[in-house]
Amino acid sequence: MSFRFERHQGTATGPRRGTLHTPHGAMETPAFMPVATRGMMRGILPTQLEELGSRMVLANAFHLYARPGVELVQKLGGVHGMLAWDGPILTDSGGFQVFSLGALGKVHADGVRVEHPVYGGSIDWTPQLAFETQAGLGPDVAMLLDVCPAEPLDQKKCAAAVERTLAWARIQRDLHDARGGAASGQAQFGIVQGGVFADLRERCAQALVDMEFDGYAVGGVSVGEGHEAMMRGVEHSTHVLPVDQVRYLMGVGTPQDLIEGVARGIDIFDCVFPTRAGRFATALTDAGRMHLLNAKFKDDDRPLDPGCPCAGCVSGVPRGALRAGFKAKELLPPILVSLHNLHYVHDLMRRMREAIEAGTFEELRRRVLAAYLPEKLAGDPS
Repeated sequence: MSFRFERHQGTATGPRRGTLHTPHGAMETPAFMPVATRGMMRGILPTQLEELGSRMVLANAFHLYARPGVELVQKLGGVHGMLAWDGPILTDSGGFQVFSLGALGKVHADGVRVEHPVYGGSIDWTPQLAFETQAGLGPDVAMLLDVCPAEPLDQKKCAAAVERTLAWARIQRDLHDARGGAASGQAQFGIVQGGVFADLRERCAQALVDMEFDGYAVGGVSVGEGHEAMMRGVEHSTHVLPVDQVRYLMGVGTPQDLIEGVARGIDIFDCVFPTRAGRFATALTDAGRMHLLNAKFKDDDRPLDPGCPCAGCVSGVPRGALRAGFKAKELLPPILVSLHNLHYVHDLMRRMREAIEAGTFEELRRRVLAAYLPEKLAGDPS
C-alpha cells in the first residue's frame, strides 16, 4: 500500500478527520503514537498495543543507531521486527535527543557532534547519516534531522535554527528523491521550526512546502515555552501547511495539549508522557490527573478508574494496593498505570474523532480543559 493521507473533514486550522495510509496499514486520525525510543515499550507487551488502541508506534533512530546498531536491527527484521509490531512505525531522527545531550554548541554546517550515549567518544550526526540510518531501519515514516533550539523565546537562536534546518532539509530531500521518494516504501516528513515567532514559523513552513515533503511536523515545541506560547507556535505553522497532507505535532501528549493541538489542525501526536506519568504513579482520568502516592488513596479499595475497560483497571488491583506497591518499588503498579494511561489517551483520541464527525468537538474540548486547565489532581473520577 502506498503512503497517502485522506482528509475526510476539517480545514487547515481547525479539527480534522482523516486516514493515514502506509505500507503497514492505515490509521484513523487524529491519533496518538506511543513511544518505543530504543525499540521496546517500557512495561507494555507488543501484543497489548493494538488492544489499547495503538495503530502506529514511534522509535528513535539515533538511539537505535547507538545501540544495537543498524546492522543488528536489520538482522532482527528491521525496526518492525525489533518492535515485534506489524503496524506502521515512524522514526524520529533524534534531533531533539541529540540537542538534549548538550550538543547545541557543537552544531556545524554539516551536522552536529554529540557524545556517544553508550560507548563514549563522539558521533558526527549529519543529515546524511540520519537519512541512511532510517533507510536501513525501515520505518514507514522517517523524520528529518533538524535543529531544535533550546530557547524558543530567543529570536536570534530560533532564526539560526531555521536556516540550518532548511539547509539540512534540502540535503535529506534530495537523498529521499534519489532513493525513489515514498515509492521506496518510506515516507519523509519535514519539520517546522521557528520557536514562538510567527515570521520564522511561516518562513520555515513555506520553504518546506516548496520542497514537497510527504508530510509535515511541527517541532521545537514543549521545550519550556509554556502551553499558550506552544499553541501559538502551532497556529503560526499549520495555516501555511497543505490542507490535504498529514500534520504531526512532535513530543506532545497531555490531554489538554492533545485536544488543543487537534483544535488547531494537527492530525498525529507522540509523547512519552502517558507511560512516563504511569511509571511515576500518576493516572489520567476524565476528572484530571490522579496522583496515587497521595495519602488519601492509602485505604482506597476502588479500581484505578471505575468503568474503564483497560487491563489496568479490570485487573482488580485497588488504588490503595497500587499506592503501596509504588512505595515498595514493585514492578506491577507502574505497568498497570501505564497501561491505563495509554488506553486513556487512545480513547480520548477516539472520542475526538467521533466528536469531529458529530459536530460536538467544542463540547468535548470544554470538558477536557475543565479537567486539565488549570491542572488539578483528581480525587474521585467515578
